[in-house]
Amino acid sequence: MKSNSKAIVIGSGIAGIAASIRLAVKGYQVLVLEKNSYPGGKLSEITLGKYRFDAGPSLFTMPQFVEELFELASKKTSDFFEYNAHDTCCHYFWEDGTFLKAHSNHQEIENEVEKVFPTNGKLFTKKLKKAAFINEQVGDLFLKNSLHDARNFLNFKTLKALSNSWKLDLQTTYHASNKKDLKDPKLVQLFDRFATYNGSNPYKTPGIMGIIPHFEHNVGTFFPKKGMVSITNSLVQLAESLGVKFQFNTIVEQILVENNTVVGVSSAMNGNGLGIGEEGAFEKRQLG
Repeated sequence: MKSNSKAIVIGSGIAGIAASIRLAVKGYQVLVLEKNSYPGGKLSEITLGKYRFDAGPSLFTMPQFVEELFELASKKTSDFFEYNAHDTCCHYFWEDGTFLKAHSNHQEIENEVEKVFPTNGKLFTKKLKKAAFINEQVGDLFLKNSLHDARNFLNFKTLKALSNSWKLDLQTTYHASNKKDLKDPKLVQLFDRFATYNGSNPYKTPGIMGIIPHFEHNVGTFFPKKGMVSITNSLVQLAESLGVKFQFNTIVEQILVENNTVVGVSSAMNGNGLGIGEEGAFEKRQLG
């Protein structure tokens, strides 16, 4: 990639920052445009006097995808931020006073489930093994490939997954799958909540959504030493070390297209109608 190739990323949420890092590694000159005065989107912070609070997500899962960005840039994650694994994935509370401490260790969670609920604790870990199986079958397809590209469906791994489709609960809802596997209404409710992670309805979404608890209970949950916002701060620092430029308080009003090709954007700064040229003085920002 030539060093004068340019790219514009709209939005400096985690996805936008990650995209800017990947583009910079490929040799692009990257400009990130953000309507807010800060990066991170939901993964930001709120300050009150001398106190600070994480905004948005309160749990760090799948850290390997963050570490991958540092590896692409030939950097060490620990030089930017550090995080620890939790011994407990989550605490669950019900209105009737029921409380479940969801240990990361499978034997411990089995024991805890049997102590709290009138059911076999192995049902819980069996459900987690099922989640691991679903991830093994289709995890890469969902997380690392575009579902819009037919070529991603025409390979051995996908065909193998389709041959096991009856084991993936594709023909039933996630709630029905949980009810069949877990029996206890509260445990069904506990697992139903995983569908809401991406805004799905457990009563309507397919049972294959059972992949989600794999990342929380099998891979684990984590927390950065300096709070969740340190993920954002460290990725911005990494991006800037690669030459990525961030421009805040900038609203992208239009993506400019010529001959079916994106050539730039039109934006306003601070709502005053100014554009985003090199010094924020032009109406349009061109690629190329």
